[in-house]
Amino acid sequence: MSEGNRLHHWDFLIGYPLEEAEQILKEEAVSYKLLFTAAPGKVSSEEDAFVIAVRDHNTAAGTIVLVCASSDWTIN
Repeated sequence: MSEGNRLHHWDFLIGYPLEEAEQILKEEAVSYKLLFTAAPGKVSSEEDAFVIAVRDHNTAAGTIVLVCASSDWTIN
């Protein structure tokens, strides 16, 4: 499967809670890594994280990156 097709295949995970996305990827035996981001002065945790993007990490190994963040992006 080409890189573009592989990423497109998993982009439906955008908006999913991290826990659900991980469960789907584990069931499909897909290699993935997590990358967290947050608003300035905030910290994202796995407990309240949602998938906000899917990126390619290693084409040869078939690894994708789930970019995750908390839904709270308010800043003071």
